[in-house]
Amino acid sequence: MAKLKSLSPCVLLWLPLLLCLWSLAGCVSDPGDPRYLLYSVNPGEGFNLRRDVHMRAATLLKELQGSGIDWVLVLPPWPHLLHWRSKAGQSGVKWDKFFDVSSLSEYVPSIEYEEYLQREGHSINKVIHLQGFAEGWGEGGFREMSEERPCIDTPHYRQTTKGDWKGNVFGTQVTMTTFSCVSVLGFTRTLLPLLQHQVATVRSVMLERMETVMHSEFGGSEYWAARSSMVYAQRLREKGNQFMRTQLNYDPGLGNGRVSPKDGGGGYLSVHLRRGDYIYARPDKVPSLEDAARQINKLKNEQNLERVFLSSDATPEEKELLGGLVRNLVWYQPSHSELRKFGDGGVAIIDQWIAARATYFVGTSESTFSFRIREDRQLMGFSTESTFNQFCGSHDPHCDRPTVWAIHPSVLSHGTLTHRDDEL
Repeated sequence: MAKLKSLSPCVLLWLPLLLCLWSLAGCVSDPGDPRYLLYSVNPGEGFNLRRDVHMRAATLLKELQGSGIDWVLVLPPWPHLLHWRSKAGQSGVKWDKFFDVSSLSEYVPSIEYEEYLQREGHSINKVIHLQGFAEGWGEGGFREMSEERPCIDTPHYRQTTKGDWKGNVFGTQVTMTTFSCVSVLGFTRTLLPLLQHQVATVRSVMLERMETVMHSEFGGSEYWAARSSMVYAQRLREKGNQFMRTQLNYDPGLGNGRVSPKDGGGGYLSVHLRRGDYIYARPDKVPSLEDAARQINKLKNEQNLERVFLSSDATPEEKELLGGLVRNLVWYQPSHSELRKFGDGGVAIIDQWIAARATYFVGTSESTFSFRIREDRQLMGFSTESTFNQFCGSHDPHCDRPTVWAIHPSVLSHGTLTHRDDEL
C-alpha cells in the first residue's frame, strides 16, 4: 500500500486500465480464447421449429468461424413445450437427451448451457434482443437491414445501479454486462457484421429470439450439413429399432444414424396423421378418420405393403378406431416408465425415426413434424416419390389419394454431403 501511495496521481488514474490490458481478462478479450454464442427462441415455439432455429444458429456460427476466431455454440436447455402433454420433469432438458452432441460438434463446436456456466460463470457479456421494425418493411419493401433501436417490448431483465443487467436466463440468474435491442430484417448473414464487431471486447454474446432471422441458404450445402449433424440420441434410435424388429418385422441393423438403409426401407407404409388443433385450425388439410383409412388402404394396395406404422397426436380412442379400419396398423405407445425416461420430445423422435425408414411415407400438409421426417428420408436417399406425399383433406373434392408435392430442385441439391457407409 505504501508503494502505491508513492506513485504519481497520473499513474494511479491509469492503473486499472493497465491491469486490465495486462491480464487480457475483462476489458479486452484474448484473441486466442473462444467466443461463445448463445441463443434463445420464442417460448411458444414447438419442438420441430426449435430444431430448425438451431440450424440457423449453427450455420451462423460456421460463418463466424471464417474470421479466424474460435466460436462455440451454447445449446439452450429445452423448456416444457406447450404440446408436451405429460408433466414429468420436462423443464431445462439437456440436448443430449434427444441428440448426439458429439455429432452436433462435428459441424460446429457445441456445448450444453450447463457446461457454459461451469466455464464462464453466471454471466454473459452482451445480450442482444432481436426484434422486427416497428414500422414494418417501409416503402422500400423487403431488404436486409439491422439497426439498434429502442425495445418494442419491455425487457424482462432489470438494470442495476452499476449499469449492468440481471435476470433469468434458462432458469438461472445471470448478470449481463450490456443489453440492447436490435431490429433486424433478413437472414442469419445479416447479423454477421454485428457479431464480428463484438469479438475484440466480449467473450460471450446471446441472441434472443433467434427465430427472427431466416436461413441464409435454405436447402443449400451448409443447410444440409447442419441438418445431417443432428443425429438422434443412441438410446432413442435403439428403442425405435427394437419396435421395428418386434412390430414391423424389420431389422435396421446397427449404425450411427446417418446413412440410408441399403434395402429400400422397412417394407412397411408409414403415415403421420396430425389431429389435435389441426382439426379446427386447418380443417381443409386434415381428413376424417374414415377418409384417412380409405387413403391408407388404397396406398397399401398400390404399394403392395401389408404393414402400416402410424405416428399421430390422435387420442387413444381415435387410434383404436383407425386401427379397426386399417389392418396391420401399429403405433408406438410408450409405457409410463418409457415416457419418464424419454420425455415427450424423445417419444416424438422415436416416432420420426421409425416413420423415416418406411418404404413409403405420407405426411400432413404444413406440419413441421412431417417436414423433419421428409428431411431424414432425403438424407437417407429415399426417392421424392416415396417421400413427398401428404393426406388429402376431407373437404377437397378433387383429391382421391395423398397428393405429391412439387419440389423445387434447390431443395434437393445436397449432393455435396458426404454420407457414411456404415450399415444402419
